[in-house]
Amino acid sequence: MNPSGRRIASYGLAYGLTALLLVTIVAAVLAVANRPHTTASKVIIGTRDEVYYYRPVSMEEATALGHALEGTGFFADQGTSVLLSRGKGLTVISFVLNQGGWDRPGAARSFQEIGRRVAGSIGGYPIQVRLVDSAWNVRKSMVIGKVIAGRQDVVYYLGSATESDAKALGQALRDAGYLQDLGVSVALEKEDGATTIGFVVGDGVWKQPDAVTAFENLARKVAPSVGGPPVRVRLLNAQMEIEKEATIG
Repeated sequence: MNPSGRRIASYGLAYGLTALLLVTIVAAVLAVANRPHTTASKVIIGTRDEVYYYRPVSMEEATALGHALEGTGFFADQGTSVLLSRGKGLTVISFVLNQGGWDRPGAARSFQEIGRRVAGSIGGYPIQVRLVDSAWNVRKSMVIGKVIAGRQDVVYYLGSATESDAKALGQALRDAGYLQDLGVSVALEKEDGATTIGFVVGDGVWKQPDAVTAFENLARKVAPSVGGPPVRVRLLNAQMEIEKEATIG
């Protein structure tokens, strides 16, 4: 694989909070939520948005998450509530949604997106994102994590993909000569039985037919490491937004 086809992600894993994702989020979010268990504390971000938190999470961590959520545009002083908790070494962000919001098309991906954006504010990966109802009952749960392949290259794992899956993919990409400790980012996602491998590439690579074919061939070669074909292949820009997508068998 020609190194010009690679590109280091400029800021974490983010497919970009596009207008479409924001519409999905606005449609799903519940403005008013019941207070979680009485042992929860809370901080107010702006004048109305709330971050509830349980110990051992600190007020400072809850505040940092709130400001990070402001940065994504998720907190917009509309009275939105989230819960930050930690247990068994995993940090959890729970988002309160309207009834059925967790099943809306694109909702899971939208909140994975937010999780990727704010993970650094709460200690980094892995984190768990939960979509909950107004009584804080968990309706959908997703882990977002990353592994380092070699010394610098990164494989992120999303949806039902596991750390073991990401490590296996990273090793396969190293064996194929694609990952060479150049700080390259790759994203592995498993959702509803579908496997997706996303490659961050240089500007315009997705417009080059030969390069697209090369990435499809690379995905075909490493597919056995993540359960075999079919595999969806995505070429991502520096902001890790999807520029090209194909499915290989």
